[in-house]
Amino acid sequence: MRTADPLIRRRWLIGGGLFAATWFLSLWPLANAIFGAPGAAPTQELQAGRLIYEELVKCALLLAPVALAGWLGVRMLAARTFPPPETRVPVALSITLGPAAIATGCALLLGALLTVAFRLVSLKVSLQLAALLRGVG
Repeated sequence: MRTADPLIRRRWLIGGGLFAATWFLSLWPLANAIFGAPGAAPTQELQAGRLIYEELVKCALLLAPVALAGWLGVRMLAARTFPPPETRVPVALSITLGPAAIATGCALLLGALLTVAFRLVSLKVSLQLAALLRGVG
């Protein structure tokens, strides 16, 4: 049994709150201030800029959680235990060994890779849509 570390729990709570605040404040209010309300931008060029801005903000903000999930997945695959050795955890966890830990590590790594792939495809579609908007205006 891995015991809970209150300091790590506090860091997770603060980090989660800061991530959520950064996500919502930089994504919509800042976009509204720069480009105008969604769909109500004065020009097609500004609307295209807003599309690109929103996608880039999403990509940038998801880098940290995706990197953390990938790193944790690789550590679990290497150690074949969940949670990996010498990892401080926010809540008390029982230690899982063998195939169950490998499956958890694979799931984390696959989830991180799929998130990156989805964000890249979404960025590509937004860039194409922005180019179409710029061509119309």
